[in-house]
Amino acid sequence: MIKAPDDSRHGDLLRFVSEIDEAYRLKAKRLRFMAAASQMREVAELKRRFDCLWRSDNGRYFYSEPQPTDRGLAVLTGIFGYHEEIERIQQINSAIITLDKGLFLRFLQESVASEAAVRHLYGIFFATGSLSIEQMAMLENRYLERYIPIFRLFDRMGLRELRVREEEMVTIREIVDNYGDITDTLADDLRLHRAFARDFWRLYREPAQLSIIGYGEISTVMQISSGVKAATPWIWKKMPPFPSLQEVLEYVRVYGEYRSILVQEIGLTVPEQGVSYFNHGSFFTVYAGQERQNPAGLCHRLIRGMDGQEAAKLFRRLLAEIRKVHAYNRRGGRILVGLDCQLSNWVIESDRHGPLIERGTLTYIDTSSPLYRIEGREQLNTELLIKNAPSFLRAIIKVFFLKDVVDRYYDTRSVIIDLIATLHKEQRPDLIDGLLAEANDSMAAQGMGGKPITRKEIDAYYSQDAFIWRFFQFSRRVDRFIIESILRRRYAYRLPGRVAR
Repeated sequence: MIKAPDDSRHGDLLRFVSEIDEAYRLKAKRLRFMAAASQMREVAELKRRFDCLWRSDNGRYFYSEPQPTDRGLAVLTGIFGYHEEIERIQQINSAIITLDKGLFLRFLQESVASEAAVRHLYGIFFATGSLSIEQMAMLENRYLERYIPIFRLFDRMGLRELRVREEEMVTIREIVDNYGDITDTLADDLRLHRAFARDFWRLYREPAQLSIIGYGEISTVMQISSGVKAATPWIWKKMPPFPSLQEVLEYVRVYGEYRSILVQEIGLTVPEQGVSYFNHGSFFTVYAGQERQNPAGLCHRLIRGMDGQEAAKLFRRLLAEIRKVHAYNRRGGRILVGLDCQLSNWVIESDRHGPLIERGTLTYIDTSSPLYRIEGREQLNTELLIKNAPSFLRAIIKVFFLKDVVDRYYDTRSVIIDLIATLHKEQRPDLIDGLLAEANDSMAAQGMGGKPITRKEIDAYYSQDAFIWRFFQFSRRVDRFIIESILRRRYAYRLPGRVAR
């Protein structure tokens, strides 16, 4: 049972805020199912023809029409089932309602330096006269108390076997009739929490240590490993040094705007994100933050243990996400969006049985290098991408390679080649031919990317790409030797170990 903290220790209150984050991930999942249902005719029939769809047999009601498709049943389960998740939401809502307001205010005052920020964050939680997280929790719990027995029943029996008493039938009818209000309430609640979480984790301050959890080709990925903030579900990618506050603020704008375009205009799922930055006199250290995803769902790890059929199912899901971006760009609007679609940049939702390849949410996690153009103008200062490069190579990269490398993220065919080629890196070249056929069929059917991709192109692309990155990392080690051993200065970057290719 989740209880509101009864003392002012930071650890207890911060863990409480993290538990709230967990509840809102479950609420967001429920809202995604409800959004999917609104687009499915077979689910809409439940409301339009409710009385015609159910029959009575000895005082028990059952669903009498032909069963929905598997996809329809999955969506219905997402709306009427998963009672354990709903009970968790109800518990955390109850903890929010019983939270000592004075205790929470003191916690914010001790944790956030700005008085204006404290008022803003407290107001999101406990505002009077307008929507607040507390009010949303109260509203949700009023109907959850009545609906949870139906959720339990649905999980136990499913729609095909469901038999309900008349009073339970009344409750199901109430859920269906109030569907729009429930959806609106959840959407408002999620907007409030996003505003709180974004600003709280950005403004929260405490002494802490970072531990490295992984390396990209260029940047280092870390999480907070000490202090109470270590309980927060965020990871941080250290960016190259920024020379001025103006450039930092421009990056913050572009980082946020890129996510908004991907989520609101294209329909991709992207974690919550934020930026922390620190002034070191002559430069700023910047960390691009993102809500941490379940590492068990990272697609580049999953693909290593998949058979051909499972890999094909996952690949189709990835192609569907690429098609969304392709369709958006093909509209010819003022904004053009780039995407780095490598397997390591995607996470798929899992449950206790494993990854939900066909129906789990697919999340895109590589947004720290936001690539989009407005009226043909790149919004990101792409020279940031080469600041981690060895000093003696930067001019060459800028003149001869940078534009070509960035351009390929805007070309659908190149994005797909890059995605398939990473199977070499993940030690699964045996999957390439099968997925290549899937890609060419999809490109032909959707009008994406011109001529078919060949295996020769994939192998040549990866061979060249692997050589470039090996040379790049070798040059960085040379650069570090020169700076540390000859110039006797501190080298500003961490280098990964050798990457298997």
